[in-house]
Amino acid sequence: MRRPPPVTLAPLRALAGWSRPGLVLLAVACAAPPPVPADTTHVPRDSTAPSPEAIAPGHRPYVPEDSPAPPAGASALTAASHDAGTFSVPKNSPSPRPAPGDQPHVPEDSQADRASASAPGPAAAPAHRPAETSTVPGDSRSPPADVPAAAVTPGPAASSHVPGDSRPRDAPPPAPKASSPVPPPPGLVDLRAELPDACFDVRYATADNFTGAVLPGYAAPGAWLRRRPADALARVQAAVSAEGLTLLVYDAYRPARASLAMVEWAERSGRRQLVDDGYIARRSGHNRGDTVDLGLARAGTCEPLDMGTAWDHLGPASHYARAAGDALAHRRLLRRAMQAQGFVPYDKEWWHFSFRDPDAVALDIPYDAAP
Repeated sequence: MRRPPPVTLAPLRALAGWSRPGLVLLAVACAAPPPVPADTTHVPRDSTAPSPEAIAPGHRPYVPEDSPAPPAGASALTAASHDAGTFSVPKNSPSPRPAPGDQPHVPEDSQADRASASAPGPAAAPAHRPAETSTVPGDSRSPPADVPAAAVTPGPAASSHVPGDSRPRDAPPPAPKASSPVPPPPGLVDLRAELPDACFDVRYATADNFTGAVLPGYAAPGAWLRRRPADALARVQAAVSAEGLTLLVYDAYRPARASLAMVEWAERSGRRQLVDDGYIARRSGHNRGDTVDLGLARAGTCEPLDMGTAWDHLGPASHYARAAGDALAHRRLLRRAMQAQGFVPYDKEWWHFSFRDPDAVALDIPYDAAP
């Protein structure tokens, strides 16, 4: 039986004489090469970039230089854009899906896209950005589109009564009372019945007056007057009607309790000077039923004419001569029409006229609401 050939150790001794670095190089050279992945993906700095579906139209996705060629079967538009390094998205056309491995570049100022990309879950792809709507500056109320126009009511215009009055002018006036006053007592007549074509705005039955509250005795917006001044006022109404105008009555007979309440308000609010200057009286011709406060308005619409100030503006601007232009012409027209029928004007208040009925006496009968 033949013996196996002896094992020679010469090669091993030769290898043992090599240096250690040489052995390392030999091992690396003999090692198998690592498998090459089928595709590589270039990740730009912005790792929070949104998916291609989340890119809004108009954004130009960034294509890195080392990205692979477009996949087979891509459209001519996609292939040409890929060669140029960008995806050109024409207007009014959907954004094409970039080739696999492409990561869109997100501009630094696109905060909305960054927020949507960082949110968990799939991002909803907006079809398009909604068109911006313009609003009228200063229009903070602009109702939304689904709110009917009738749901928005414009605020009332501010009015001024007493100079320096601290009452808010942007507060809406109270709704007019729906109740009607009781019939007038003997000796007084209802001006609404005597002047059917005139306009009435009895402010003392509302909070829209210089005191800021309904005056005592005005539970209803009544307007009574004695018979003689009422007949004279009917003739004034006929005269101004020929000019396409009408009388606008603010106050007529006034219960005595209302006059006292005005004085108390002036003393309580630190406006006692209004009493001393003759704007507020403890005993007024209104209490006798022969004095009336009124202005002029457009017939049919009751639109007040420009008289220079609001009614019951207690200050120098309400003096008859403290006006110019149309306001002075309107004051003059009203004064002449009233004087022609026996009324006496009051120079400090362009709206105040007295008839001075010798049979008139002061009364304190309230305007009660009819049941």
